[in-house]
Formats: sequence, structure tokens, C-alpha cells
Amino acid sequence: MQNRHISVYSSLDTLSQAAARYVIQVAQEAIVSHGRFTFALSGGNTPKALFKLLAAEPYTSQIDWNLVDIFWSDERCVPPESEDSSYRLAMDTMLSKVPIPASQIHRMHAEEKDRDAASQAYTEEMRRVFGTSGTPAFDLILLGMGPEAHTASLFPHQPSLQERERLVMPVSVPKPPPARLTLTPPVLQAPRHVLFLVTGQDKAEAVKEVIEGARNPDEYPAQLVQPTQGDVTWLFDTAAASQLTHKA
Repeated sequence: MQNRHISVYSSLDTLSQAAARYVIQVAQEAIVSHGRFTFALSGGNTPKALFKLLAAEPYTSQIDWNLVDIFWSDERCVPPESEDSSYRLAMDTMLSKVPIPASQIHRMHAEEKDRDAASQAYTEEMRRVFGTSGTPAFDLILLGMGPEAHTASLFPHQPSLQERERLVMPVSVPKPPPARLTLTPPVLQAPRHVLFLVTGQDKAEAVKEVIEGARNPDEYPAQLVQPTQGDVTWLFDTAAASQLTHKA
């Protein structure tokens, strides 16, 4: 795949430093190109170190936060103050510490009882910010990957993998908490840049299948993330990359 880039790092710290430099590069290029930077965040523990770096010098001042719009790739159906909330993770580690206008932090209201309505509301919010009636093209979507190759909240053998109309949808996944909202394949295939952060020995087998195996996105959902007009950058630690034949 010509638009795929792979780098392997010896630790989460060096990986996160590389990720911070990459985010800043993409942000600066986007702002020069079209006057703002649209960035969808992921949840989970892996990006926490990246978020902390972006909230501190020398990184923070390299981004014009007045021109940044923050979204999420998925969210657990919990209140925003919950320890399971991806929004809370990003707020605690980064967004509360940088000079970004509150109106440019676009939270998924996944705790709403009517999850279809919450999904539609987030779709409308994205379209409003992007000024489009179609599929928004993010400057950067940050993603992780689970041991079963799920990404965002798209899990193997689930109907969400076949979704082509909705941009956001409710799902129930085999991992607590099961109820989630997630961006769908059309959105994950539209960005200018995707950044995967993947760490841990428990991901090594899935990494090998996603990167070097035959295309089978129903079994390995992360394979769906192949932007038609963009590129995908994978940052692995040595454990996650341990089964790859080619590590660069």
C-alpha cells in the first residue's frame, strides 16, 4: 500500500514523542493549507502519553489552538465525568490545559438514552463544522487497535463494518462497557491522514495480519482504514511489531 508508513519504537515514550511531532506537522500544514485543523481523537490508554505531551512545551505553542476543532472517533455510552469516558481522558490530560475555545471541542453525547438520535446529532455537528452535506474529511484521525484488530468501536463480524450510509452509529461490542457510538467506515476512509498508535505484545498477532496478511476486514476491522485520498501512519512499539517480517 503506497500510502502506508510504518515506524517501530523501543518504548511508549519514544513512540509518543514521534506521535506528537507528527500531530504538530499535520496541524501546521492543515492550518497553512485551509485555515484550520480538524482532529478526531481516540480513547484507550495508549494516547494518554501523547495527549500529555501536546499539553506541554515544547509542543503546545507549536499549534494555534484557536484554529483547531476536536472530535472523537468513538465514545462509550457513559456520562462525560465517568472514568470510562474518552472525552474525560482527553479533557483531563490535554484539552483542559491548552488554549482551545470550548466551542471547538465537539463531544459525542453518547450517554443519551436515544443513541440513534445522539448518532444523528453528531453527524449533523460534523457536517456543520465541515460545511458539507456529505462525508467530512478530517485532517487527522487518531486511532488505536485492539488484540482482535478492532479500531474505533468497529469489532470483527459486526454489522457496523458494512455500514455505508450512516456516518455515526450506535454499537454493542464484546468489551466493557459494551454500548458505544462510533464513526463508521465511510468517515474512516475519508481523512487526509490517519495515525495509529499500537503497543503491547498482545497486539502482535493482529498487527501481523492487518499489515502483512490477506485482506479480510470482517476478521480484521483495522484493514478498513485505507483512506482513498490520504495516508496511514502506523507507530508501533517493539512488542506490537514483534511478528512483522518487515518493520519499516
